[in-house]
Amino acid sequence: MSINNAITGSGYKRDDVVVTGDIGCTILGMSPPFNTLWTEVSMGASVSMAQGFKYAGVKTPVIATMGDSTFVHGGMPGLANAVWNNVDLTLIIMDNGWTCMTGMQVNPGTDTNFQRAEGHNRLDIANIVPALGVKEFAIIDAYDVPALTDLIKDMMKKPGVKVILTRRECAIQSGRRKIVYNKLKVDQETCTRCKVCIMKTGCPALVYDGSKVSIDRKQCNGCGICRTQCRFNAIVQED
Repeated sequence: MSINNAITGSGYKRDDVVVTGDIGCTILGMSPPFNTLWTEVSMGASVSMAQGFKYAGVKTPVIATMGDSTFVHGGMPGLANAVWNNVDLTLIIMDNGWTCMTGMQVNPGTDTNFQRAEGHNRLDIANIVPALGVKEFAIIDAYDVPALTDLIKDMMKKPGVKVILTRRECAIQSGRRKIVYNKLKVDQETCTRCKVCIMKTGCPALVYDGSKVSIDRKQCNGCGICRTQCRFNAIVQED
């Protein structure tokens, strides 16, 4: 969502900016309501394909996306090549702490508390990216949509290789531990039933029954992303 907002907020049409993806959770971005990703091939392919698009003559910004386990598995060589050749692209590494696409296995970047055995070392992507020579590097909360949108817009304007590391644990895993960040509700007096929150986020916790929009508390972890998309401020914190 932040990628789409950044593209249109930078004055481009959605089809003007190539956004590549890898196999894994990132491919959800190919589906409605996002319709963001252009490609989905294999682990690590996104950053390499992004370079290919630039070499093919694409003049508009090119964005590559991949998950944290994919980055460790197959993303580092492509990023190293991009740095070596100073290719003009933006890579967004979506770090949710787990290898979610195949069953929530740990990966080298998973928090130390969840590593499979005592004494296993954690490889922090935040240390790896600068070590590969990336100068334009930022870490941000994946749930902070306005700030992430602004950051992507800023990175798209800069030349060379830029990397954004977004961090927030997979909602499925945090949900299994009963973690709720906020308790939210829809203020029915303020809500206009425009359903923008549903259409832009695709969140299954947002429910429209034909007469009103409500939040299914059993599915909501209180991330607050929906709040950032409601221009009427109808999604509020419970007392």
